[in-house]
Amino acid sequence: MKQLIMNSPDQKISFCEYMEAVLYTPEIGYYMRSREKIGREGDFYTSVNVGDVFGRVLAKWFAYLIKEYNLPPTIIEIGSGDGKLAYDILHYWKEKEIQLFDCVEYRLVDRSLDHQQRQKERLMAFPQVSFGGVLEQYSELNGIVFSNELFDALPVHSIEKQNREMLEVFVTIKNEMLIEIKSPLRNDKIISYLESQNICLKEGQRMEIPLQMVELYQNLASRIQSGLLVTIDYGYTDEEWRQPIHCQGSLRGYYQHRMVRNVLEHPGKMDLTSHIHFDCLRREGVKYGFVEEDFLQQQAFLVKAGIMDELEEDNGLDPFSETAKRNRAIRSLLVGGYSEYFRVLVQSKGLMNG
Repeated sequence: MKQLIMNSPDQKISFCEYMEAVLYTPEIGYYMRSREKIGREGDFYTSVNVGDVFGRVLAKWFAYLIKEYNLPPTIIEIGSGDGKLAYDILHYWKEKEIQLFDCVEYRLVDRSLDHQQRQKERLMAFPQVSFGGVLEQYSELNGIVFSNELFDALPVHSIEKQNREMLEVFVTIKNEMLIEIKSPLRNDKIISYLESQNICLKEGQRMEIPLQMVELYQNLASRIQSGLLVTIDYGYTDEEWRQPIHCQGSLRGYYQHRMVRNVLEHPGKMDLTSHIHFDCLRREGVKYGFVEEDFLQQQAFLVKAGIMDELEEDNGLDPFSETAKRNRAIRSLLVGGYSEYFRVLVQSKGLMNG
């Protein structure tokens, strides 16, 4: 990190460059390291780690969509992590939707070689799975294209308004420590984003600017001629970004299940994340010919998709039974901290009812 900064103009790098380095540098970046990142042994939990319920509900919903809209039986999961969600979906189809299971093509796309290796080990029993690291290997992405906590993990720029002036926040080194410094905003892409999204910061407000999110979304949207684009993530609408509670932005780190406000701590060893700009994705979808089918809080989406059907009668005698564990998982997804900050955006293009 020190070498990267010292070799940069003015010995400073943008927050986007910092995040790219500490998250995605081969072998030493957080997501590229061969170590547990999710679950008890990692630094954070996701909905996928609450048993298999999340995957089962998605599997049931995907099966309905494929039949209802005559979609090609192709699932493309972008940012597929260690493959657990894919496993839960395919395992459900093997039990409940054997015809779909026999014809489905499931593609995983994840830039981390460590994740790709974990996927191959976990999914070796499913011949319908293919693995890849970049979208460019697919000229078209038709069927159901979805992501779960993808965009929140992308590098962002950080800006702030002080004394009526727009500033960009950079990272530099002072006394061998990583610190923030601020300079007048000169990045034309950030300025263009602010104008296109009609964003006007209040005095003292800080915000993350997700240029990579827009670029990746456009890459996805441009490759889909017919199908659904499903985004599951946590983020805010334009109205929510304007609320005083969010005036300091949302960039934060997670280290050993502890939230860390100073994102310059533990470089390469800590997950970094920010809340995404959902209304930006909604507007971009319109530009690429998509129709918004749904935009729901994750709890509401799970109920609509049939999570309550997963509840089973339990005699209460064995709290460690599969039934008891699954029922607890359902309660956690609907009532606990896993879903209340999440939303599901469903956009379609070229669909025809079956």
